[in-house]
Amino acid sequence: MKLPLSVLVVVHTAQMEVLLLERAQRPGYWQSVTGSLDQPDEPFEAAAARELREETGIQANDGRLRRWNVAYTFEIYAQWRHRFAPGVTHNTEHLFSLELARPAPVRLAPQEHTAFTWLPWGEAARKCFSWSNRDAILMVGAALLAAGCATGGGGAPLASHLGSGAPEVRECAQWYQALDAEIDAAGVRDAQAARVAGFPHLRVDRTLAGLRDRAAQGEPNLRAYAERLAELDLEARAHEIQNLPTLPNEAARVQSLRRVRDCARILRQADLASPAGRAAMLAAAKVPDEAPRARTAAEEAWRVRTQAAFEAERDQSVQRVRYAPPAGQRLPHSVVGGLLGRATFDPLGYLALSAREIDRLAVAYAPTIEIETRADYDRFGWLRWRRGVSLPQVDAAEPTVYVQAAYTRYGEHLLLQLVYTLWFPERPSHDTLDPAAGPLDGVVWRITLAPDGEPLVYDSIHACGCFHAFFPTRRARPKSGAFVPQVLSRVAEDERPVVTLASATHDIEGVRLERGGDGLARYTLRPYDELRSMPRLTGGHASAFGPDGRVAGSAARQWGRQTGGGDHFDEGDLLERRFELEL
Repeated sequence: MKLPLSVLVVVHTAQMEVLLLERAQRPGYWQSVTGSLDQPDEPFEAAAARELREETGIQANDGRLRRWNVAYTFEIYAQWRHRFAPGVTHNTEHLFSLELARPAPVRLAPQEHTAFTWLPWGEAARKCFSWSNRDAILMVGAALLAAGCATGGGGAPLASHLGSGAPEVRECAQWYQALDAEIDAAGVRDAQAARVAGFPHLRVDRTLAGLRDRAAQGEPNLRAYAERLAELDLEARAHEIQNLPTLPNEAARVQSLRRVRDCARILRQADLASPAGRAAMLAAAKVPDEAPRARTAAEEAWRVRTQAAFEAERDQSVQRVRYAPPAGQRLPHSVVGGLLGRATFDPLGYLALSAREIDRLAVAYAPTIEIETRADYDRFGWLRWRRGVSLPQVDAAEPTVYVQAAYTRYGEHLLLQLVYTLWFPERPSHDTLDPAAGPLDGVVWRITLAPDGEPLVYDSIHACGCFHAFFPTRRARPKSGAFVPQVLSRVAEDERPVVTLASATHDIEGVRLERGGDGLARYTLRPYDELRSMPRLTGGHASAFGPDGRVAGSAARQWGRQTGGGDHFDEGDLLERRFELEL
């Protein structure tokens, strides 16, 4: 019976050429040297040297044999379990590498392999059928790159980790380096939160970047801050790994994500272990400068047009389709205030909401939407990939609004925001200077809640990062710089906003508060994060957005990249600069 303990040996040259062997029983399946221990007490190093000799004729002392502090546990295929003791379902594989000066002659064991090849490490990783073998080659390749440029472009903290005396820190840094290289080569980088330079296991958004002073105020604050940065990276990595075309199956994706979690914890502990590491993390936790685009002539004309629409009498003759939010229990402001009060237990003031809690809040505060509907471009829906089309398509058969939670800072408060995004197939071009014209028009509606659960401010923008307007309640007094077509009364317990959109432009032409607010049709709510990894009909997944945060072939941008009119829409202190709030 075989033992469920094995070795994997990546044979490579100093020039990063990797040896692969083709399995005799499965033509087309390529792998590194691998094999099980002969006896339970056989040293792993001895097993690695034996398998090298048996499968390739290469002696371990022909090069430098290295044991990595890495082991992969995976499920044994059902057709091979008869080789193991009854009840054994998983194998643990320990990683080794053998570095040679140059490609060596190979003598195959014909009962195991029928061919061999030497390939560049990236190509070799893609050719492997086994996810653990692929992962191992990427890690070893990254280590060789790091050794060749120890002061490389990853930033001082990463260079420090790459040269760490702790094997688990060094190998995790190398693994992240290899993963990022693969993600960028595949063009699947997620741009919603910015990567923190020198810290591949951390990401930051504009709200978190504005909390660095709060994070520096004590040990609990700093650790909570580092955890939040790591959470943002883990969210992005989950989508990037899902979208990687080189991963062969779900097991490989699960294992890669598990590795991300483990390595993020190891590197975060290393970062926080020294004052220099802490200071470097805080200094680097910022979103790269992207100057907000100044208002254009088209946006100035839009302001004039929008103000006139709000001041005009409502035209009752216009045919509008009214969409109500999903049916759900209304939450009294006092109940929401109690939920928001949990934020006081977090050192940074963040509210840890479950997906279920976000769903309930999203239904409770969702707007009713009225749309002047003249053509298909006025019907919103859910985004999907269609065969042979490079641009995400809107399926209006199911009216859908995408929702997410966000935060803004006001003094010592972090205020919860609920962000709703509608997608239309097109914004027809009536003006060559219109920044939003073209396929796939997104309209974003946002609500900011007071700590007691009452809405403070509504605002809206198009997904191009243009046409930003505020609709404050009486609890928010505008300062200079905010475009405010209308001020609303305070929102009663049983009221919700009714938002009226124009045909074609999908500009907001009216906002009013109503009790009830039902319509003939209802829309569904879906998590905004679904847009970051959508299934393709041909297999695999892809984000609606490119690595630059834009939808290819459209003016639409991803959350976190919507900048224009003088402001970043997700700026952490935007409301503090534009309004005086009554909290």
